Amino acid sequence: MQISERDTETCLRSKNTCKIGKVFKEQRESLFLSESQVASYIFVNVNYIKAIEQGDYSVFPARVFALGYFKKYANFLNLKLNFFDMYNLQ
Repeated sequence: MQISERDTETCLRSKNTCKIGKVFKEQRESLFLSESQVASYIFVNVNYIKAIEQGDYSVFPARVFALGYFKKYANFLNLKLNFFDMYNLQ
């Protein structure tokens, strides 16, 4: 039996992060902005924008990046959201 690469990665997605991601997406869409436009405006890789909206923090190289981009994106959209810290769950 062979273990896939994905199976060995840490899962950094939850029901909470998905709910928060939906808030980001709905706010962005209410402003008639695409993911690419947001990425360009705030100088963030579009894959990170998509990851936040999907609630999947496994694409970030470390917690500090996820937290920083989360805050930057939330500020841009004028959202007051708390970062659900998937990195420190036990």
